[in-house]
Amino acid sequence: MNSCCTLPVETLACNEHRTDGECCLMTDVSQAPETAQCPVSQVIGRKIQRRTLESLLKPYARTHLEPVQYYYCADPTCPIVYFSNVNVRTFSIGELTVPVFGKDEEEDTPVCYCFDWTRRRIRREIVQTGRSTAAVEIAKRVKAGECACDLKNPKGRCCLGDVNRVVKETIAHTLHSPHSP
Repeated sequence: MNSCCTLPVETLACNEHRTDGECCLMTDVSQAPETAQCPVSQVIGRKIQRRTLESLLKPYARTHLEPVQYYYCADPTCPIVYFSNVNVRTFSIGELTVPVFGKDEEEDTPVCYCFDWTRRRIRREIVQTGRSTAAVEIAKRVKAGECACDLKNPKGRCCLGDVNRVVKETIAHTLHSPHSP
């Protein structure tokens, strides 16, 4: 079991289980640079494990994978999801088997790919109860070793930062819009 799995659930739920910005659940050991610039958006992307691409690319796109390091483009307006710092083919939104949270604003796009938390589900719980249990529930399941962020999340990383951001935004919006659904 990884070291972050031994931390209290509250620490995991607050997304405080990272060391130097990295989640200890990830096991990347490549010597490639940690970041590279997306050739389309020019945004700096973080490296991603090859198994993430192998898990999430559609079969025809997977055949174009090269033996190089790939990076994730987090720019919400850029159609590129994965790129490399060498001149090889990039992979775009339509070539993944799942919608990409950071690039898709739909209510039913997963925020948490492992445990089916969507914006809609988070919003509904907040509207009904005044709070969200998403982060704590996810943290409990991470602690139990049930997550597969590196295989299910297009970022290849833990979703708790995104989940907590969506919860905060939803609560703020709900407070300012008492008639929200």
